[in-house]
Amino acid sequence: MPPSFRNPFLRGFHDLSYERVVQISYANNCPPCYRPLHPAQIHLPNEAIYFQPCVFDDDCAVITDGQNVPRFVRMRRPGAGLVSSVIYQIIDHHRGRPMHLGDLPNEEAARTLIELLSFSTGHYSRSWEISSAHLPTTEFEYLQERAWHPSPTGFFECFELSSSHAVGCKLYSTPWSMEAEGHCSCSADEVSTRMRDDDVPPVLLQLLLLAGHADTRLLIFDPDAAPLPELSLFTED
Repeated sequence: MPPSFRNPFLRGFHDLSYERVVQISYANNCPPCYRPLHPAQIHLPNEAIYFQPCVFDDDCAVITDGQNVPRFVRMRRPGAGLVSSVIYQIIDHHRGRPMHLGDLPNEEAARTLIELLSFSTGHYSRSWEISSAHLPTTEFEYLQERAWHPSPTGFFECFELSSSHAVGCKLYSTPWSMEAEGHCSCSADEVSTRMRDDDVPPVLLQLLLLAGHADTRLLIFDPDAAPLPELSLFTED
């Protein structure tokens, strides 16, 4: 799919992290700058950083007072300043680019906010109801057939909601990672290969991959549900 395509199943934040940075005052009439500590000094506690002189460049800062600065530290056009504060910035990634969301005063507060934003309960998963018009008629009939005659599959199974003429899919082992490496339990390539081996039709396969990437657990195709503007519609003439 094109890089600009937006996965409509993705909602909220999905790759939250925090980073400790120091606020550096370095010149009169200049706003402070923010830098992470050099990797050789990330072990320093906050108490050893506050109000300490430092040198810094575009990438990081190095505390100089009372520290054995390693000889391998080399900086491009270093500046000199004073650490005026330590903050923990919350970062998310949107379309592969980091996005700064906010700053917190300590590590505990940063961890708590990330847990609240990411629903890190260990049991949270998403449910979606979308229009069955996002599937060609033959592929929706394929889902109905799978619901009527269940067959073994590794990553999803189907069920029928007879009163609404809808068919649902329960997805397993989500999220399915789109990256070559990651912490997710299954890769999208692995899931796609298995589904193709099971003769899952192409449009349904693509929709399931998008939903699985967004950690959707239940995806229901309903004739009366609203369509998603990002997805193609298949209507009969």
